[in-house]
Amino acid sequence: MYHGTAARRIRLLAALTAGLAVASLSAGIARAADEAAFFKGKTGKFVTMGSPGGGYDVHMRTLIPYLEKKLGAKFIPVNETGAGGLLAMNRTINAAPDGTTILLTGGEGVVTAQLYGLAGVRYDARKMVYLARVSGEAKVMLMGAKSPFKTLADMLKGSRPVIWAGSGKTDGNSDFAAIVGHALGIKTQIILGYKGSGGMNLAIENGEVDGRVVSEEAAALFVRGGKMHVVATLARERSEQFPKAPTVFEAVKLNADQARWVDWRAGVAALGRLLVTTPGTPTERVAFLRAALKDVLNDPAFVADVKKRKLAIGYASGEAAEKQVAAAMNTLDARQIAEVKDVALNRYYTKR
Repeated sequence: MYHGTAARRIRLLAALTAGLAVASLSAGIARAADEAAFFKGKTGKFVTMGSPGGGYDVHMRTLIPYLEKKLGAKFIPVNETGAGGLLAMNRTINAAPDGTTILLTGGEGVVTAQLYGLAGVRYDARKMVYLARVSGEAKVMLMGAKSPFKTLADMLKGSRPVIWAGSGKTDGNSDFAAIVGHALGIKTQIILGYKGSGGMNLAIENGEVDGRVVSEEAAALFVRGGKMHVVATLARERSEQFPKAPTVFEAVKLNADQARWVDWRAGVAALGRLLVTTPGTPTERVAFLRAALKDVLNDPAFVADVKKRKLAIGYASGEAAEKQVAAAMNTLDARQIAEVKDVALNRYYTKR
């Protein structure tokens, strides 16, 4: 037991601790109230890299009403297409650093554009302000019914190259096809220049190409007519959309070097769709937006709304997104980055 002076010191310490906790809680409540007051009645911009009617656009327009209700603000949707999302990113990083500009973009494009050294990159992915991950998806190998390649084993032993469709080298899919083909030793040819999913899908259905690498969300839309099917998931775990399709790790035995290539690119793809705001936005405002988006993205009504539109979900916090981006940026050393860049940008490609 404690007696005399020691007991008084313990009581005093407990009182001080409790007082500090109450003061900290009160200060936090006051800051939240200040941030809520800032957004009340404000008009901001909600930017996406996607074109009208596409997955990013639908996700953005589904989210906006819920966020507006949460913040008491108005957000104008802005479709900034082109340059693989770089135009949308540049609009966001050049906006006023006050949290009133929010971007929905593809995390893998943010990372690969910087690592591949693409022209127009004016940001450091590790210094961007991430508010949340909206969804994270695996990529899959989507093949046409007319293709002779029904399995990964068929591709490995094929006498001719597997021919993939792509729009550009850094469209988020073509470089994955190049990396997987290189890592596994699959004869690979990627034909570039297709205008969007419609052109690529038509080429697959007609047998002009064998298939394409694409997100599981997109693949779920394209397999419905029976003219395409998923051969494998390019990740460690099976796709929720295609649980019967094996992972690349299940379909073939990979050595350590092969696994490193696939794991790195799969990790980049898993960044999914990220919500970003302007660097320099006050820390308290970032924390407020992160908390608001956590509530919105986990709201059962929002989740049901997203599922009704056949979109993927997979919330992760802004802090978790920061760590994922850092891991994707820092996993490879300079030599490995140079090798990946050479494979992703300089090999296997043919223009239409």
